[in-house]
Amino acid sequence: MPVGLQVKIGADVTGLMGAFQAAAGGAGSLGESLKLTVAQMHPAAAAGIAVADALVGMTKAAATDRDEQEKLNQIYKNATGVTSDYNAAIDAAIEAGASKAFSDSEVREGLQSLITATKNADQANTLLTDAMNLARFAGVDLETASKALAKAHQGETGALGKLVPGLDKSKSAMDQVAEANKLAAGAADTYAKSAEGMGKQSSDAFGELSETIGEVFLPIMDEILPMLLPIVKMLGQLIKAVLPLLKPAIQIVVGALKIFIGVLEALIDVISRVMGFIGDMVRRVQDAVNFIGSVDLNPFSAGGGESAEGMSRSGGSSRSGGGGGGITINITGDPIAIERSVLTALRTHSRRTGIPIAGI
Repeated sequence: MPVGLQVKIGADVTGLMGAFQAAAGGAGSLGESLKLTVAQMHPAAAAGIAVADALVGMTKAAATDRDEQEKLNQIYKNATGVTSDYNAAIDAAIEAGASKAFSDSEVREGLQSLITATKNADQANTLLTDAMNLARFAGVDLETASKALAKAHQGETGALGKLVPGLDKSKSAMDQVAEANKLAAGAADTYAKSAEGMGKQSSDAFGELSETIGEVFLPIMDEILPMLLPIVKMLGQLIKAVLPLLKPAIQIVVGALKIFIGVLEALIDVISRVMGFIGDMVRRVQDAVNFIGSVDLNPFSAGGGESAEGMSRSGGSSRSGGGGGGITINITGDPIAIERSVLTALRTHSRRTGIPIAGI
């Protein structure tokens, strides 16, 4: 017999949820659709999903941090040629950078160029302090300052001169480095004590906290992902196996659509032809009506010199049989339509007036 379990959370978890979301960097790992669904759920269920979402974000942040550390450790090994663990040296540099408002990612980016240039872990950490001052002095990121300092130690002072204008280019590269360090000395500590610097330290510290929490769940992710990859591959193979079976059905549908389109095109063509024929007939009737309206059929009206579109009429003394004055009409247009219209009009006029018209 199924047993139901209902759990109620009496406390206000809004603040906790906000903290978790901030720690996760606002990561929307469960998707916007899930967030919309959460808004309509019971507060307790919504809180549970929000916590899970935050934990996923923290775990991803911890994984990214671990990947950065392993990458830099490998660069240290490649640069120095010594296959030892440099994590302790890197962690010491990260701790020093945190006190001067530099995140662990920023420190790693700065160390990369310095260890490549010096090929010595201790020297790279020493130069990192100078790079921090130079970055705050010049208002650039730590990576840019570290690269300029690394190039200067290799004899190229162009980048350093751009960050610290006014260096004496006639001096040696090391003298220019010393002069730049003297000018930038203490800039990192000054920034760290400012309101902006303290705000950045708080933000970085909270980010570190989220990574620390995420590290707890990293082993779970490490165990789950290797199991998920084969499943994804099998799904891909299943799709490949099903697609050939679907191909005939797709071809049938495509064939039916082609037939439908052909029938539709033929129907449209027939309709167009019919409409064209009707339009032509309407124009013919309209032309006939317009013509009849413009003809003066009264044989006793004053003649001579009067004309209408498509015809001319003139009075004369010509006689036909025993009749009086005649009417000569010149007409252009469709002969059959004009003949029918004229004869109809003449017969109608003869009936209405009682005047016979010879020949009709």
